[in-house]
Order: sequence, then structure tokens, then C-alpha cells
Amino acid sequence: MAKRNTIVLISDKSVFNLDTAITYQNISAEYSIYLNTLLISNWVEISEVLKSEYNLIALIDSRDEGHLPKYLLPDDFNLIYYQKDHKDNFVEKYIRSSVDQGSNCLFIFCNTIGVTIKDLARAFSLLQSDEPSIIIGKSIQNQITFICTSNSDAELIDLLFSTKRNFQDYLRLISAKDIYIHTLDKFLSINDFQDIKKLYIELSKKESLSYCSQKMHESFNDLFIEYKELLNA
Repeated sequence: MAKRNTIVLISDKSVFNLDTAITYQNISAEYSIYLNTLLISNWVEISEVLKSEYNLIALIDSRDEGHLPKYLLPDDFNLIYYQKDHKDNFVEKYIRSSVDQGSNCLFIFCNTIGVTIKDLARAFSLLQSDEPSIIIGKSIQNQITFICTSNSDAELIDLLFSTKRNFQDYLRLISAKDIYIHTLDKFLSINDFQDIKKLYIELSKKESLSYCSQKMHESFNDLFIEYKELLNA
């Protein structure tokens, strides 16, 4: 069987457990978890188109074990719970055994939205087959939204956490390596209420249907209606 490339969906913080999940300013804890669920659901919907082409892995903070909605991740995903204090050897401990040897890997954070199937295909196509390389997706606020690497380079993944996904800090560290670097940008990373306001605006545009279906739009609207006055302020 030919090797398949891998897409790894990472939750880099607790997003489902009411006791440990970080909430958004102006948003209740319950609606914060609802938003997190929608962001992941959007990726699950995109993955339905990709499951025949890619291995799919979901890495979820261990504090959310027992709190993840049972309907959220289909059987196509290899679900792995990881402990936050083990991130220094993240790839070796949690990923390497689940990835085909020689597989190219795209690691995308679950609070990312705005990445289309074409963007994912482009990221993989930009990898250089004859030299070490990395494709970095970043948000408007210069936070890393995803990286795509050859052969799941452990150091490149581990540095994401030590730099807290800050694009400039990450770029400074990896620029010392003999590696081809390419960046893709203008994606959304949802970290605070200002980002939610940006999401509200972006989902009002017809172009958003390329990465968020009409069904998902309707679900996001349930959240937007609850906070419409604040979103329009």
C-alpha cells in the first residue's frame, strides 16, 4: 500500500472541560466551549473530503478526556490524548508511531479557520522532495496556524510550543537550520473576542463558503445571534 500523507489536528490547550478550558472575553464558558466545538467540527467536515487521501490524527489535551463530545470525531481519526508537560518530545511520544514512515505531515491547530482544501493541497505541493523544507501558515496577527513538514521533523514541531506559535520567534529559531521555508498567510486564528469579531465579518462573505459550509454557517450563527450587539459594537 502506498504511503499517505498525514494531517494532524492539534488542540494546544484544554477546550472542552469546563474546569480547565480557557474562555473568551465577553463569552460565557458554555459558549466558549461551543465555539471550540464548532471550529473543530468545521475541520471534521473538511476531513470527510480528505479521508481517502490522508491519514487523520487528532491530538487533544488530556484534561479534555471524558469531555470530548462523542459525536465530534468520526472513526477516521486516530484520537490521541496528550499530557501538556510532555511537549518537549511531542513527536516521538505521541505522533511517530501513528504516521507512515516517510510521510509528509501537516500540523494544524484547531482554533484555525479560513484554510481551504486547496490551501492544504498547496502546502503539501510546496514541500521540496530533495531537501528539508517547511511550509508555515500564519494568521493576520502573525500566529502560526499550521506547518507542513517532510517526515514529521520532531524539532520543528516541538519548537511550535516553546515559541507559543509566535511566527517571528519561530522563524528566528528555524532560520538557523539548513531548510527551505515558505509561508502562506491571511488565515484566522481564534484566540480572543477581537478574533471572534473578525470571524463574524469573514463568515458574512460569500468566499467563506470555500472553507465553511452553509450548514456550519448556520451553527456559527447560533453563537453570533447570542452576542450580536457586542459583535456589531
